[in-house]
Amino acid sequence: MSSGIWVAASGASAQMTALDATANNLANATTPGYKAEQAVFQEHLMSAMLTGSSQSQMRYTGVAEVSSDLRTGPLQVTQRPLDAAIDGDGYFAVQTPRGERYTRAGAFQIGPSGTLVTAQGFAVQDSGGSPIRIPLDGGAPAIGEDGVLRVGGDEVGTLRIVRFNQPKGLEKDGDNLFRAAPAAGEPLPAEAMLQGGVLEMPNVSIVKGMTDLVSATRAFEALEKAVEAYSDLERRAASDIVRAR
Repeated sequence: MSSGIWVAASGASAQMTALDATANNLANATTPGYKAEQAVFQEHLMSAMLTGSSQSQMRYTGVAEVSSDLRTGPLQVTQRPLDAAIDGDGYFAVQTPRGERYTRAGAFQIGPSGTLVTAQGFAVQDSGGSPIRIPLDGGAPAIGEDGVLRVGGDEVGTLRIVRFNQPKGLEKDGDNLFRAAPAAGEPLPAEAMLQGGVLEMPNVSIVKGMTDLVSATRAFEALEKAVEAYSDLERRAASDIVRAR
């Protein structure tokens, strides 16, 4: 089989991964705290063994990784007392059934048991790693710049905000959360300030997303046609060999 068909097929597969990442970005274009994904392409050089001891080199394209763009997204004033945005580097620490996770999404609310939770229902941790419980009869809650949650003027807890020496080591874990892989290092206390009544919106450009979607689609279609052309050439070659016999 011609090596060309593998080169074209590898490119088509890589473009499919890019399409998935772009589609996911566009689907989360209004999700607070969402971080855009980007497929990182890499060219590979592989030795292809032929007859005897001769060798040739075959280049093909693959996706090295799908990385997250961790830059801060635009801020949107909501004036909701339990909304908060981190001003600077850092992540809110939350407790999930899968363990401790981290997020930039500060659209908090009061859960059924009176704890402060994320939009997905995960408990937000205080500075000691415990859930923050809000008295239901204590007055209006508010989050200050220092991360302290006050209810009716009384302090009920301080939101735990952490940072990582290698934030690129964070891995997405669904529900707009990040998991700290070993490469990220241990979570450290962050000195970032908060803005209450504000949400950090996704760092997704809809215009760029649509452009990337069209580009990846066209590239995939072109590579798909190349695979079909190589396949057709091989069928013709096989037919000619049979007739020659």
